[in-house]
Amino acid sequence: MSAPDQDAVSQAEAAAAFLAAQQITERACAECGTSIAGVNGRYACGGCGWTNHWSDGLSQLPEGSDGTGPPPAR
Repeated sequence: MSAPDQDAVSQAEAAAAFLAAQQITERACAECGTSIAGVNGRYACGGCGWTNHWSDGLSQLPEGSDGTGPPPAR
């Protein structure tokens, strides 16, 4: 297998592993009560614009590529 093909396979394997770790979750919007779905416990309501805080999720968020990480605690 050529190097570009191997790179494509490696990228596909990494993407598959990332997607396998994601969980679709559901709840009622805290503002308007609309049933909403999110990924790993992070939600945004399309009806009223409500979002939950980033730290409310079910898992740690990855650090940014520049290493800055999540915003500081309030």
